[in-house]
Amino acid sequence: MEVINNFASATEMAVSNAFFQQYFLSIVQDIFFVLTDADHKSGFKLQSALLARLFQLVEANLIQAPLYDPSQVPEPNMTNSIFLREFCANLLKTAFPHVQPYVFPAGSRDDYLRADSSQVIAFVNALGEYHNDINRFKLALRDFLIQLKEFSSGDNAELFLEEKEAENQKKAEEERQAAMRIPGMLKPDQLEDKDDEILI
Repeated sequence: MEVINNFASATEMAVSNAFFQQYFLSIVQDIFFVLTDADHKSGFKLQSALLARLFQLVEANLIQAPLYDPSQVPEPNMTNSIFLREFCANLLKTAFPHVQPYVFPAGSRDDYLRADSSQVIAFVNALGEYHNDINRFKLALRDFLIQLKEFSSGDNAELFLEEKEAENQKKAEEERQAAMRIPGMLKPDQLEDKDDEILI
């Protein structure tokens, strides 16, 4: 994350562009590889934050140089945003061909705004849309990972580790506050010592 942020904020635009042209797609590919590996669920918080930052750089047009080779992309209106979404979709469709297209109830397809209705396309579009809202970004990422067979048969608790820790801290603090109201419920070392603030 530090390397990405340093190059994103580099004063030399040529240096920043050269770095992203060379390494951006490789980093995205490696993050997806690790995210979809069931043995690396514990790193979900940092991996999702890094992926969100990469999408943010592209969606906010902070990377000026094309991430693709213009001579190999026939589409004249290609942008980094469109290219990144297509790159990620192709990467995931190739890696997970078993992910099925959405099945729409009768008449509801007209309400769906995207031209391609596969789960992968919808997922990649969600990543592009939620890049500035890390909670929604993580939720879209979790939902997709849980849909994959590699994750559906295993324990997904580690994907929710951050929220579980926050919930446990809140519960412990509430219990401590309740115990402080009753004299003698807390040990002396658990009490806040107000005398520490007095200078002798």
